[in-house]
Amino acid sequence: MRPRTTPVGLADTPAPLPRARTLAVSVAPALLAGPGVAAALDLHPASLAQAEAALAGADFDAILLDGDLSAQLLDRFLEAAGQTLRPGRPVVIVVANEGRRTNVSAALIEHVDDFVNAARGEGALLARLHNALRARAAVHELQRKNEELQAVNERVAAMARRMSEELRLAAHLQRSLLPPPIVDTRLDLAREFLPAREIAGDYFDVVPLGPARFALALGDVMGKGVPAALLAGTLKAGLRSQIQSGDTTPCETVARLNRLFWEVTPKGLFASLFFGILDLERGELEYVNAGHDYPFVVRSDGAIDDLDTGGTVLGLLEAARYERASLTLAREDVLVLYTDGLTDRTSAADEAFGLDRLKAAAARSRRDSARIALYSILGEVQAWADTGVPEDDVTLVVARTL
Repeated sequence: MRPRTTPVGLADTPAPLPRARTLAVSVAPALLAGPGVAAALDLHPASLAQAEAALAGADFDAILLDGDLSAQLLDRFLEAAGQTLRPGRPVVIVVANEGRRTNVSAALIEHVDDFVNAARGEGALLARLHNALRARAAVHELQRKNEELQAVNERVAAMARRMSEELRLAAHLQRSLLPPPIVDTRLDLAREFLPAREIAGDYFDVVPLGPARFALALGDVMGKGVPAALLAGTLKAGLRSQIQSGDTTPCETVARLNRLFWEVTPKGLFASLFFGILDLERGELEYVNAGHDYPFVVRSDGAIDDLDTGGTVLGLLEAARYERASLTLAREDVLVLYTDGLTDRTSAADEAFGLDRLKAAAARSRRDSARIALYSILGEVQAWADTGVPEDDVTLVVARTL
């Protein structure tokens, strides 16, 4: 073992504090004459009148104040010094003589950091003063950190306001891109688009293909919010480009769209899609269902046909193949398209509304106009959900042939 070279006691001595610039107001000179005070404090003795002028013209770390001054003088000086936690205010220590009551009033106790008994000597005075200075430094640091935190909170709030405004504009833009109403005496169509957040990953479109002929599309992109909305926009642009590229069958259109979606979207993301060609002149719907929740047709007599022919979701397989199907639509048949946000709404008992209840609600409203039927269905879903907040985007389309 090496011999100890540090003198006993010095190793545990705390590092000395910087000399505190201290204003001593009418404090007895004997208390301030010791070597410890001279070493620890940059001392500036002053009378009360001199101190008021000095306080206005210079910065001090601490003030030592004679507690034997009259209450009126003490009150006036302490008010000039300011409250304890005012930024930049010096530490105030009142020095009282043993056996005598200080004249500081109770109302101004909040202006004083500490009291010290003069009879206990310079050691007690310096210990109290250093503790008060450390406490003040800690308080000032907390105030500084709090100001920084408030500034950060203000910046975050400003960013949140900007994001909220941008999302509001995005939601307005997304709604403005929904297709206009179909004007045709043989079709009554109503739709509702209800994002769970500001913008949605659901997609609905109607593209006129000629007299009495329309392309119908309803899709649901994986996820919610901004990412899903961006992919829904990709889906809409891709499908419209495929429709406008030429006279292709629904199978070819969906297959090409699937390959495009597979190429441009990150792996693991996909979308379901129902795509159909509605010919009102012939009374026929030709469709492909790419992994979407089965739309259905409610016949005028209450019978229901599911539209379930097609293939897998978009973006899952690069070379996915799809089948098409067609069915005849008679007068007063009702076509119902929806996304899973509707059937997945749950009750207070955590039971989903489900497809069977949706079909029953649609069948009860089959003789109503498309808009009345649509809002009757939504009303039943909302009543089932017991006013709970939707967790997924909801799109519902009701089309009734006339």
